[in-house]
Amino acid sequence: MPLFKRTPFFLLDPPKDLDPKEKVFQVRFTKEIFRDYQEYLNRLNLYRKRVWTCKVSGKSNLTYEEALVSEQRAAEKAQQLPRELMSPVLQMIQYSTLNLTDLVNKIYGSLQENLFEGLELHAKRDGSESACKILKVVGSGKTTSYEVGWIGQDNAITSTSVLRADDLIRKKAPCGRNMLKIFIRESTSQNSPWIVHMDLAKKYGIPTEPPKDMINGEGLSKARKRLANGTAEDASKRSKKDEEQVVPVKYPIDDLLVKPVADDPLLSKRCPPSTDFKVPISSVGDLLMVWDFCMSFGRLLCLSPFSLSDLENAICHKETNLVLLVEIHTALLNLLINDEGEYYEFIQNKNRKSKVISSYYYSKFKSGRTCTIFCSLKHESYRM
Repeated sequence: MPLFKRTPFFLLDPPKDLDPKEKVFQVRFTKEIFRDYQEYLNRLNLYRKRVWTCKVSGKSNLTYEEALVSEQRAAEKAQQLPRELMSPVLQMIQYSTLNLTDLVNKIYGSLQENLFEGLELHAKRDGSESACKILKVVGSGKTTSYEVGWIGQDNAITSTSVLRADDLIRKKAPCGRNMLKIFIRESTSQNSPWIVHMDLAKKYGIPTEPPKDMINGEGLSKARKRLANGTAEDASKRSKKDEEQVVPVKYPIDDLLVKPVADDPLLSKRCPPSTDFKVPISSVGDLLMVWDFCMSFGRLLCLSPFSLSDLENAICHKETNLVLLVEIHTALLNLLINDEGEYYEFIQNKNRKSKVISSYYYSKFKSGRTCTIFCSLKHESYRM
Protein backbone atom coordinates (compact mmCIF):
# COMPACT_ATOMS: atom_id res chain seq x y z
CA MET A 1 0.00 0.00 0.00
CA PRO A 2 1.51 3.41 -0.97
CA LEU A 3 2.63 5.72 1.84
CA PHE A 4 1.14 9.19 2.27
CA LYS A 5 4.01 11.52 3.22
CA ARG A 6 5.93 8.39 4.31
CA THR A 7 3.17 7.28 6.68
CA PRO A 8 0.65 4.42 6.20
CA PHE A 9 -2.57 5.40 4.46
CA PHE A 10 -5.75 3.38 4.88
CA LEU A 11 -8.54 3.23 2.31
CA LEU A 12 -12.14 4.04 3.17
CA ASP A 13 -14.64 1.28 3.80
CA PRO A 14 -17.67 1.15 1.49
CA PRO A 15 -20.78 2.99 2.73
CA LYS A 16 -23.16 1.03 4.90
CA ASP A 17 -26.63 0.03 3.68
CA LEU A 18 -25.55 0.47 0.07
CA ASP A 19 -28.38 -0.26 -2.37
CA PRO A 20 -27.25 -2.33 -5.40
CA LYS A 21 -29.21 0.02 -7.68
CA GLU A 22 -27.87 3.19 -6.07
CA LYS A 23 -25.74 5.46 -8.25
CA VAL A 24 -22.33 6.09 -6.69
CA PHE A 25 -18.84 7.34 -7.61
CA GLN A 26 -15.93 4.89 -7.55
CA VAL A 27 -12.18 5.51 -7.75
CA ARG A 28 -10.84 3.32 -10.51
CA PHE A 29 -7.55 2.16 -8.91
CA THR A 30 -8.64 1.92 -5.25
CA LYS A 31 -12.25 0.73 -5.74
CA GLU A 32 -13.40 3.21 -3.06
CA ILE A 33 -17.07 4.15 -3.30
CA PHE A 34 -18.55 7.62 -2.58
CA ARG A 35 -22.11 8.80 -2.51
CA ASP A 36 -21.19 12.49 -2.56
CA TYR A 37 -19.50 13.81 -5.69
CA GLN A 38 -17.51 16.48 -3.81
CA GLU A 39 -16.01 13.89 -1.45
CA TYR A 40 -15.13 11.74 -4.44
CA LEU A 41 -13.50 14.73 -6.16
CA ASN A 42 -11.49 15.69 -3.07
CA ARG A 43 -10.18 12.15 -2.67
CA LEU A 44 -9.31 11.94 -6.37
CA ASN A 45 -7.39 15.23 -6.21
CA LEU A 46 -5.47 13.90 -3.21
CA TYR A 47 -4.48 10.81 -5.17
CA ARG A 48 -3.25 13.00 -8.04
CA LYS A 49 -0.85 14.99 -5.85
CA ARG A 50 2.83 13.99 -5.86
CA VAL A 51 3.01 13.27 -2.14
CA TRP A 52 2.98 9.48 -2.32
CA THR A 53 5.85 7.05 -1.79
CA CYS A 54 6.29 3.49 -3.02
CA LYS A 55 6.48 1.34 0.10
CA VAL A 56 8.67 -1.31 -1.53
CA SER A 57 11.22 0.64 -3.59
CA GLY A 58 11.15 3.88 -1.55
CA LYS A 59 10.55 6.11 -4.60
CA SER A 60 8.92 9.40 -3.60
CA ASN A 61 7.16 12.34 -5.28
CA LEU A 62 4.70 10.01 -7.02
CA THR A 63 0.97 10.07 -7.50
CA TYR A 64 -1.01 7.33 -5.79
CA GLU A 65 -1.48 5.40 -9.01
CA GLU A 66 2.23 5.69 -9.91
CA ALA A 67 3.19 4.45 -6.45
CA LEU A 68 0.74 1.56 -6.80
CA VAL A 69 2.26 0.54 -10.15
CA SER A 70 5.76 0.86 -8.68
CA GLU A 71 4.81 -1.47 -5.83
CA GLN A 72 3.39 -4.03 -8.25
CA ARG A 73 6.57 -4.01 -10.35
CA ALA A 74 8.74 -4.25 -7.25
CA ALA A 75 6.66 -7.18 -6.01
CA GLU A 76 7.16 -8.96 -9.33
CA LYS A 77 10.89 -8.32 -9.08
CA ALA A 78 10.97 -9.64 -5.51
CA GLN A 79 9.42 -12.89 -6.71
CA GLN A 80 12.44 -13.39 -8.98
CA LEU A 81 14.51 -14.38 -5.93
CA PRO A 82 15.42 -18.07 -6.35
CA ARG A 83 13.04 -20.28 -4.40
CA GLU A 84 15.88 -22.19 -2.75
CA LEU A 85 17.09 -18.94 -1.15
CA MET A 86 13.73 -17.96 0.34
CA SER A 87 14.07 -19.91 3.58
CA PRO A 88 17.65 -18.87 4.51
CA VAL A 89 17.02 -15.24 3.56
CA LEU A 90 13.78 -15.04 5.57
CA GLN A 91 15.52 -16.59 8.58
CA MET A 92 18.18 -13.86 8.47
CA ILE A 93 15.48 -11.18 8.13
CA GLN A 94 13.23 -12.35 10.97
CA TYR A 95 13.65 -10.18 14.10
CA SER A 96 16.82 -8.53 12.81
CA THR A 97 17.54 -5.12 14.37
CA LEU A 98 19.88 -3.92 11.61
CA ASN A 99 18.95 -1.09 9.29
CA LEU A 100 18.05 -1.91 5.70
CA THR A 101 21.50 -1.26 4.21
CA ASP A 102 23.37 -3.29 6.83
CA LEU A 103 20.85 -6.12 6.60
CA VAL A 104 21.19 -6.26 2.80
CA ASN A 105 24.99 -6.35 3.08
CA LYS A 106 24.83 -9.09 5.72
CA ILE A 107 22.52 -11.29 3.63
CA TYR A 108 24.49 -10.64 0.44
CA GLY A 109 27.76 -11.60 2.13
CA SER A 110 26.22 -14.73 3.63
CA LEU A 111 24.88 -15.83 0.24
CA GLN A 112 28.32 -15.30 -1.27
CA GLU A 113 30.12 -17.36 1.38
CA ASN A 114 27.63 -20.11 2.22
CA LEU A 115 25.99 -22.77 0.07
CA PHE A 116 22.36 -23.84 0.47
CA GLU A 117 20.24 -26.79 -0.58
CA GLY A 118 18.61 -26.29 -3.96
CA LEU A 119 21.29 -23.87 -5.18
CA GLU A 120 22.30 -24.37 -8.82
CA LEU A 121 25.95 -23.82 -9.72
CA HIS A 122 28.88 -25.51 -11.48
CA ALA A 123 31.36 -28.11 -10.25
CA LYS A 124 34.49 -29.88 -11.45
CA ARG A 125 33.79 -33.21 -13.10
CA ASP A 126 36.32 -35.29 -15.03
CA GLY A 127 38.55 -32.29 -15.68
CA SER A 128 35.72 -30.05 -16.88
CA GLU A 129 32.94 -27.90 -15.45
CA SER A 130 29.36 -29.15 -15.39
CA ALA A 131 26.11 -27.72 -14.07
CA CYS A 132 24.82 -29.24 -10.86
CA LYS A 133 22.37 -28.65 -8.02
CA ILE A 134 23.00 -29.02 -4.29
CA LEU A 135 20.66 -31.70 -2.97
CA LYS A 136 21.90 -32.00 0.58
CA VAL A 137 24.49 -30.47 2.91
CA VAL A 138 26.43 -33.22 4.69
CA GLY A 139 28.30 -32.46 7.92
CA SER A 140 29.27 -29.05 9.29
CA GLY A 141 32.32 -26.89 9.80
CA LYS A 142 35.54 -27.91 8.04
CA THR A 143 34.18 -31.37 7.25
CA THR A 144 31.20 -30.02 5.31
CA SER A 145 30.52 -31.77 2.01
CA TYR A 146 27.70 -31.45 -0.47
CA GLU A 147 25.61 -34.01 -2.26
CA VAL A 148 25.00 -32.63 -5.73
CA GLY A 149 22.93 -33.78 -8.65
CA TRP A 150 24.38 -33.39 -12.12
CA ILE A 151 22.00 -31.52 -14.43
CA GLY A 152 21.62 -32.86 -17.94
CA GLN A 153 19.32 -31.95 -20.77
CA ASP A 154 15.86 -30.57 -19.93
CA ASN A 155 17.21 -29.67 -16.44
CA ALA A 156 16.91 -33.29 -15.39
CA ILE A 157 19.27 -34.76 -12.77
CA THR A 158 21.21 -37.64 -14.33
CA SER A 159 23.42 -38.71 -11.40
CA THR A 160 24.62 -37.64 -7.95
CA SER A 161 28.00 -37.14 -6.30
CA VAL A 162 29.40 -35.96 -2.98
CA LEU A 163 31.84 -33.06 -3.38
CA ARG A 164 33.80 -30.68 -1.21
CA ALA A 165 33.36 -26.93 -1.27
CA ASP A 166 36.62 -26.52 -3.22
CA ASP A 167 35.14 -28.47 -6.13
CA LEU A 168 32.11 -26.19 -6.44
CA ILE A 169 32.30 -23.15 -8.71
CA ARG A 170 30.01 -20.13 -8.63
CA LYS A 171 29.73 -18.23 -11.88
CA LYS A 172 27.90 -15.25 -10.37
CA ALA A 173 26.10 -14.09 -7.25
CA PRO A 174 22.70 -15.78 -6.74
CA CYS A 175 21.00 -12.37 -6.48
CA GLY A 176 21.87 -8.69 -6.33
CA ARG A 177 21.64 -6.17 -3.51
CA ASN A 178 18.81 -4.27 -5.17
CA MET A 179 16.69 -7.41 -5.41
CA LEU A 180 17.39 -8.21 -1.75
CA LYS A 181 16.35 -4.71 -0.72
CA ILE A 182 13.05 -5.01 -2.57
CA PHE A 183 12.46 -8.51 -1.21
CA ILE A 184 13.02 -7.38 2.39
CA ARG A 185 10.54 -4.52 2.07
CA GLU A 186 7.98 -6.71 0.32
CA SER A 187 8.20 -9.66 2.73
CA THR A 188 8.06 -7.77 6.05
CA SER A 189 5.29 -6.05 7.95
CA GLN A 190 7.53 -4.21 10.43
CA ASN A 191 11.04 -2.84 10.24
CA SER A 192 12.12 -2.24 13.84
CA PRO A 193 12.81 -5.11 14.30
CA TRP A 194 12.12 -6.69 10.92
CA ILE A 195 9.17 -9.10 11.11
CA VAL A 196 8.26 -11.39 8.23
CA HIS A 197 4.63 -11.63 7.10
CA MET A 198 2.81 -14.40 8.95
CA ASP A 199 1.85 -16.33 5.79
CA LEU A 200 5.47 -16.36 4.56
CA ALA A 201 6.71 -17.43 7.98
CA LYS A 202 4.31 -20.39 8.05
CA LYS A 203 5.06 -21.34 4.44
CA TYR A 204 8.85 -21.55 4.93
CA GLY A 205 8.91 -22.61 8.57
CA ILE A 206 10.26 -19.35 9.99
CA PRO A 207 9.85 -19.01 13.80
CA THR A 208 7.31 -16.36 14.73
CA GLU A 209 8.21 -15.99 18.40
CA PRO A 210 10.84 -13.34 19.18
CA PRO A 211 14.18 -14.51 20.64
CA LYS A 212 14.54 -14.66 24.43
CA ASP A 213 17.26 -12.02 24.52
CA MET A 214 14.94 -9.62 22.68
CA ILE A 215 12.12 -10.33 25.13
CA ASN A 216 14.49 -9.65 28.03
CA GLY A 217 15.73 -6.42 26.41
CA GLU A 218 19.17 -7.86 25.64
CA GLY A 219 18.83 -7.98 21.88
CA LEU A 220 20.48 -4.65 21.21
CA SER A 221 23.05 -4.36 18.48
CA LYS A 222 26.70 -3.87 19.41
CA ALA A 223 26.64 -0.27 18.39
CA ARG A 224 23.68 0.49 20.67
CA LYS A 225 25.36 -1.34 23.56
CA ARG A 226 28.51 0.73 23.14
CA LEU A 227 26.41 3.87 23.07
CA ALA A 228 24.63 2.80 26.27
CA ASN A 229 27.97 2.20 28.02
CA GLY A 230 29.00 5.73 27.15
CA THR A 231 32.76 5.14 27.05
CA ALA A 232 34.92 8.01 25.88
CA GLU A 233 36.68 5.85 23.31
CA ASP A 234 33.47 4.75 21.62
CA ALA A 235 32.16 8.30 21.69
CA SER A 236 35.27 9.57 19.88
CA LYS A 237 35.02 6.78 17.30
CA ARG A 238 31.37 7.58 16.73
CA SER A 239 32.05 11.29 16.29
CA LYS A 240 34.86 10.52 13.84
CA LYS A 241 32.57 8.21 11.89
CA ASP A 242 29.90 10.92 11.73
CA GLU A 243 32.46 13.36 10.35
CA GLU A 244 33.44 10.90 7.62
CA GLN A 245 29.86 10.45 6.46
CA VAL A 246 29.29 11.88 3.00
CA VAL A 247 26.90 14.81 2.78
CA PRO A 248 23.99 13.88 0.47
CA VAL A 249 24.11 15.68 -2.87
CA LYS A 250 21.11 17.71 -3.94
CA TYR A 251 20.41 17.48 -7.68
CA PRO A 252 20.46 19.08 -10.19
CA ILE A 253 24.06 20.33 -9.88
CA ASP A 254 26.85 21.38 -12.22
CA ASP A 255 28.62 18.56 -14.06
CA LEU A 256 31.97 19.50 -12.51
CA LEU A 257 30.52 18.98 -9.00
CA VAL A 258 29.37 15.40 -9.65
CA LYS A 259 31.60 13.04 -7.68
CA PRO A 260 32.56 9.58 -8.99
CA VAL A 261 30.82 6.54 -7.55
CA ALA A 262 31.94 2.98 -7.04
CA ASP A 263 30.44 1.79 -10.35
CA ASP A 264 32.39 4.31 -12.45
CA PRO A 265 35.38 2.96 -14.42
CA LEU A 266 38.84 3.66 -13.05
CA LEU A 267 40.39 6.64 -14.79
CA SER A 268 44.13 7.04 -15.18
CA LYS A 269 45.85 10.03 -13.65
CA ARG A 270 46.08 13.13 -15.81
CA CYS A 271 49.50 13.57 -17.40
CA PRO A 272 51.46 16.65 -16.27
CA PRO A 273 51.43 19.52 -18.80
CA SER A 274 54.39 19.55 -21.18
CA THR A 275 57.02 22.31 -20.84
CA ASP A 276 59.43 21.05 -23.52
CA PHE A 277 59.13 23.96 -25.99
CA LYS A 278 61.79 25.86 -27.93
CA VAL A 279 59.90 29.12 -27.64
CA PRO A 280 59.62 30.90 -24.26
CA ILE A 281 56.87 29.61 -21.99
CA SER A 282 55.18 33.02 -22.10
CA SER A 283 54.78 32.66 -25.89
CA VAL A 284 53.43 29.10 -25.92
CA GLY A 285 49.84 30.35 -25.81
CA ASP A 286 50.40 32.57 -28.87
CA LEU A 287 52.11 29.69 -30.68
CA LEU A 288 49.16 27.38 -30.02
CA MET A 289 46.70 30.07 -31.07
CA VAL A 290 48.46 30.66 -34.42
CA TRP A 291 48.77 26.94 -35.14
CA ASP A 292 45.13 26.27 -34.21
CA PHE A 293 43.99 29.16 -36.44
CA CYS A 294 45.96 27.85 -39.43
CA MET A 295 44.66 24.32 -38.93
CA SER A 296 41.04 25.41 -38.43
CA PHE A 297 40.96 27.67 -41.52
CA GLY A 298 43.56 25.81 -43.59
CA ARG A 299 41.15 25.08 -46.43
CA LEU A 300 40.08 28.73 -46.66
CA LEU A 301 43.71 29.90 -46.57
CA CYS A 302 44.81 27.18 -49.04
CA LEU A 303 47.36 25.86 -46.54
CA SER A 304 48.40 22.24 -46.27
CA PRO A 305 48.28 20.71 -42.76
CA PHE A 306 51.47 20.94 -40.71
CA SER A 307 52.40 19.90 -37.18
CA LEU A 308 52.95 22.14 -34.18
CA SER A 309 56.61 21.11 -33.99
CA ASP A 310 57.14 22.16 -37.65
CA LEU A 311 55.77 25.62 -36.90
CA GLU A 312 57.88 25.91 -33.76
CA ASN A 313 61.07 24.87 -35.58
CA ALA A 314 60.35 27.32 -38.41
CA ILE A 315 59.87 30.22 -35.99
CA CYS A 316 63.06 29.42 -34.07
CA HIS A 317 65.14 29.04 -37.28
CA LYS A 318 67.09 32.32 -37.73
CA GLU A 319 69.37 31.73 -40.74
CA THR A 320 66.89 31.88 -43.63
CA ASN A 321 63.19 32.43 -44.23
CA LEU A 322 61.69 28.97 -44.35
CA VAL A 323 59.00 28.09 -46.87
CA LEU A 324 56.44 27.40 -44.14
CA LEU A 325 56.53 30.93 -42.73
CA VAL A 326 56.53 32.46 -46.22
CA GLU A 327 53.49 30.40 -47.18
CA ILE A 328 51.61 31.39 -44.00
CA HIS A 329 52.27 35.11 -44.49
CA THR A 330 51.44 34.91 -48.19
CA ALA A 331 48.16 33.15 -47.49
CA LEU A 332 47.15 35.70 -44.86
CA LEU A 333 48.06 38.70 -47.05
CA ASN A 334 46.20 37.26 -50.04
CA LEU A 335 43.13 36.77 -47.90
CA LEU A 336 43.27 40.34 -46.61
CA ILE A 337 43.74 41.83 -50.07
CA ASN A 338 41.08 39.72 -51.76
CA ASP A 339 38.63 40.35 -48.95
CA GLU A 340 38.28 44.04 -49.99
CA GLY A 341 37.65 45.01 -46.40
CA GLU A 342 39.29 47.61 -44.14
CA TYR A 343 42.79 46.40 -44.99
CA TYR A 344 42.10 46.71 -48.73
CA GLU A 345 40.81 50.28 -48.28
CA PHE A 346 43.87 51.18 -46.20
CA ILE A 347 46.24 49.91 -48.93
CA GLN A 348 44.32 51.79 -51.65
CA ASN A 349 44.40 55.05 -49.69
CA LYS A 350 48.12 54.63 -49.03
CA ASN A 351 48.88 54.06 -52.73
CA ARG A 352 46.78 57.08 -53.73
CA LYS A 353 48.61 59.30 -51.21
CA SER A 354 52.04 58.19 -52.46
CA LYS A 355 51.09 59.07 -56.07
CA VAL A 356 50.02 62.59 -55.07
CA ILE A 357 53.27 63.19 -53.18
CA SER A 358 55.39 61.92 -56.09
CA SER A 359 53.75 64.31 -58.57
CA TYR A 360 54.22 67.16 -56.14
CA TYR A 361 57.93 66.45 -55.76
CA TYR A 362 58.35 66.18 -59.51
CA SER A 363 56.86 69.64 -60.09
CA LYS A 364 59.13 71.12 -57.47
CA PHE A 365 62.13 69.49 -59.09
CA LYS A 366 61.26 71.10 -62.40
CA SER A 367 61.09 74.55 -60.81
CA GLY A 368 64.76 74.30 -59.77
CA ARG A 369 64.39 74.23 -55.99
CA THR A 370 66.30 70.95 -55.54
CA CYS A 371 67.40 71.54 -51.96
CA THR A 372 63.88 72.23 -50.80
CA ILE A 373 62.59 69.10 -52.53
CA PHE A 374 65.21 66.87 -50.94
CA CYS A 375 64.44 68.17 -47.47
CA SER A 376 60.72 67.76 -48.05
CA LEU A 377 61.26 64.18 -49.28
CA LYS A 378 63.20 63.25 -46.19
CA HIS A 379 60.55 64.85 -44.01
CA GLU A 380 57.69 63.07 -45.78
CA SER A 381 59.46 59.72 -45.74
CA TYR A 382 60.10 60.17 -42.05
CA ARG A 383 56.43 60.89 -41.47
CA MET A 384 55.38 57.83 -43.47
